[in-house]
Amino acid sequence: MAELHAEFGEIPEREFCELWTARTFSMARSAFELIERSVEEETGKEVTGEDFCYLDYLRDPELGPVGVVRIKSMEVSTPDGAEVLGAVAEGVQEFVMGHYHMVWPVCSQHGRGLHVGYFHETAVWKCKGGTADGHVARTIDPAIRL
Repeated sequence: MAELHAEFGEIPEREFCELWTARTFSMARSAFELIERSVEEETGKEVTGEDFCYLDYLRDPELGPVGVVRIKSMEVSTPDGAEVLGAVAEGVQEFVMGHYHMVWPVCSQHGRGLHVGYFHETAVWKCKGGTADGHVARTIDPAIRL
């Protein structure tokens, strides 16, 4: 919210809601492209098919201009970059498991499926193997280093 306010100043609520949803949708599209490349590089599989819902951008007539951005069953409801990336990663992971009947991504140390988590406000793939709390296997965005 602070970013939108800093960029646009005081604006009517309806316009703010439009900007909020449009920004979230744009970030989700970018996150999808990043995750899609990762799946293809690591598995050789494509993130396409009739049972894959890319990104929905729906409007609720009762809520007015607020839109809902969804990827598979994951709802992306924040314009926070790490949270958008995490939600999209979970949606793509759900698709890969359901469509290809395989686990992705997998921890290179333990051979277990990874789960989305957050570490220092960064979206990461976490493994529940090893120590009691598991460990961060890697960032979801390979351009980000911890």
